[in-house]
Amino acid sequence: MVAAAALALSAGTALAEETFKLGGIMSVTGGGASIGRSSTEAWKLAVEAINANGGILGKKVEFVLADTMTDPTHGVSEARRLIENEKVGAMVGPATSQETIPIVAVTKDAKVMQVSTAASSTLTPEVGPYHFSTSVTAANQMIPNIDYAVDKLGITKIAILSDNGGMSKAGVADITAYLKDKKGLEPVGVQEFPFRTEDMTPQLLSLRSAGAEAILFIASLGDDSRKALENKLDIGWDVPLLANQTMTNYAVGNVAVIGEEAFANVYSTQFVGMTYCPSDAVGSSPFAKFVATAREKVADLDKMGGAAALTPYYIQPLIVAAAINGAGSAEGDKVKAWLEGNADKVELIIGPVAASDTNHFLPAPSAIKVVKNAYKVREDGLVERADCGS
Repeated sequence: MVAAAALALSAGTALAEETFKLGGIMSVTGGGASIGRSSTEAWKLAVEAINANGGILGKKVEFVLADTMTDPTHGVSEARRLIENEKVGAMVGPATSQETIPIVAVTKDAKVMQVSTAASSTLTPEVGPYHFSTSVTAANQMIPNIDYAVDKLGITKIAILSDNGGMSKAGVADITAYLKDKKGLEPVGVQEFPFRTEDMTPQLLSLRSAGAEAILFIASLGDDSRKALENKLDIGWDVPLLANQTMTNYAVGNVAVIGEEAFANVYSTQFVGMTYCPSDAVGSSPFAKFVATAREKVADLDKMGGAAALTPYYIQPLIVAAAINGAGSAEGDKVKAWLEGNADKVELIIGPVAASDTNHFLPAPSAIKVVKNAYKVREDGLVERADCGS
C-alpha cells in the first residue's frame, strides 16, 4: 500500500514537472461576469497557440482557472491558492484595477509574473515589479481623443464622464492635467457613475447644463459604455462622445442592443494593429488572422463583442510565454529584467509594445489610434481609423 502510494505520488510529481502551470484569475461570476466569458475563451485560444509552438520552457502549458467572484478579497485568496497550492509559474488576469491591485501584492511577494488588463496609473513597477498590463493607462487611452477633439474637431468646451473605478479616477486626474497643461483648457464639468449603473441621465444632464460641446468618456465595462450611449440618445444630446477602448471592444455587441443611431458622433480608441484605412488590404494583418481563428473556434463570438473583446486577454499568455522563454526562466526577477529590456522584440497582434524599469504598461504610445464607427467592423475584423488621409 505504501509502495503504491509512493508510486502514485511520484507519477503525479513527474506529470507536474512535464507541464508549465499558468494561472488565470478572473471575475467568472458576480457583477463582472460579462468579462469572464470573453477572457477565458481568449486564454484557451492563446494556450492552444503556445502549445502548438513548443510551450513554455519546452513544457506543455497547463491552464488553471480561478474565479474572483468580482470580489477583491476573494480574489486575493484565489491568487494565493494558485501560487501556493497549484504552484503556477505565472498568472494572467484579472480585469479591473480594483481586483488587480490587491493581487499584485501577492504576486510581488511570491515573485511570480502577472499580466492583467488593469489600467490604473498607480500600478507602477515599484508597486508591482512582476506585474505588466496589456492595457494602456486611462490617460494614454484618452490623450489621442483629446488631441482629436481639440485639434481636429475644434472643440474647447469639454466635459468628463467616467466610472468610479481606480483606473478611471487616476485617468480623470491625468487628463484634467493634460487639458490644462497641453491645451490650456479646464473641463466644463466632471461626473462619475458606479459600475453597472442603471441610469446615467442625471450625469449627462448636468454636463449638458454646464455647456459641454464634447464628452470624454471612460468606462471599464461594456455594459456601462452601452448605457451612456443609450441615455445620451434618450435625452437627445448629439455632441461628440470620445471614449476609451472599452467602447470600441464592445461596440459590436452593444450596437445589436441599442442600434446604430446611438453610435452617431461617437469616437473611441483602439490598438493600431486592429485598425485600418480604406487603402489597406483586407485580411492580411496578424489581427485579421486571429479574427478568422476566433470566428472558427468561439461560439457566440459576436455576443461577446467580437474578436476585439477577446484580444486584451488573448495576448496575455503570449506575453508570458515570450518573456519566460526569452529569459530562460520563470523566476520573477529574470523575467522582469528580460521584458523591460526586450519588450520591443515581442510581436503581438495589437501593434508595438514597450517596457522599461519605470513603465510596465506594455502597449507603446504609437499603438493607440482614434477610430470612428467602431461597430462597423470590416469583414476581417478591423475598424476604421479616424485620421485616415489627414
